[in-house]
Amino acid sequence: IALANPGLGGKPYATPTLWAAIQYLMPGEDAPEHRHTQNAFRFVVEGEGVWTVVERDPVPMRRGDFLPQPGMHWHAHHNSASTPMAWIDGLDIPFQYGVEGQFFDFGRDVLTEEEHAAPDRSRSERLWGHPGLAPVSQFGHREGTPLLRYRWADTDAALTDQLTLEREGHPATIEPGHALVRYTNPTTAGDVLPTIRAQFHRITAGTETAPYRETGSSVYQVFDGSGRVTVGDRSWTVTRGDLFVVPSWQPLSIRSEASASDSDSGALDLFQFSDAPILAKLNLFRSHTEKDSR
Repeated sequence: IALANPGLGGKPYATPTLWAAIQYLMPGEDAPEHRHTQNAFRFVVEGEGVWTVVERDPVPMRRGDFLPQPGMHWHAHHNSASTPMAWIDGLDIPFQYGVEGQFFDFGRDVLTEEEHAAPDRSRSERLWGHPGLAPVSQFGHREGTPLLRYRWADTDAALTDQLTLEREGHPATIEPGHALVRYTNPTTAGDVLPTIRAQFHRITAGTETAPYRETGSSVYQVFDGSGRVTVGDRSWTVTRGDLFVVPSWQPLSIRSEASASDSDSGALDLFQFSDAPILAKLNLFRSHTEKDSR
């Protein structure tokens, strides 16, 4: 289900450069193999039991996991569970269509028995999923991250530690009550994909973020909790599962109204992806927080 921004004249895009969709895979279903020039990711909204198979490497998918995939990698999916599963698909489809640089190839209709395996860790995780440690045998230039799964357990722990350090009086958050992590390419420490930046926010209950704006557009998904979002001169409430868009250079502020009754963390948890790397490469990226003097 593609999310079509009503401000884009009927095009099935979330922003002028970003595609966002909800993909839903039924029990026992396979999604056929294909590849495309578009950089893509999957962020798991609900469930587990699906494996995405990237270049014949089965990668487990569980709620909160972030699974990036650079362009032109063969991939398919299979659901080994007895229940459906849903995730967000994010791609740079509108950008690539705009510059007329997109290609798409169909692959095999059927996965092998080996690819229907259900390992707890993929080959990519066994190589690259060790914090601060990189396999020397795999050094070399890569356009996107070789790590195909960023586990929710690690993201959750990083956010929790930031807020704990803040309470202990140490600098750890970007502003009081607001923890933020960025998914990065372990080979460069830069953005996880050439055209997409992905981040995760945790905003403690009662905290309101300072108004912030940046060039380029973003899509946010409320992973857990509830709150109130203000973009420009418009405000609305959000709850778990909602998605919203922030257009270029529109000020955004968020107030967390989360509690233990609607959030596992007791805070407002938000997944964000944006086109910031495109703007940065063109020397057009700018950001401003209300308290900045820039």
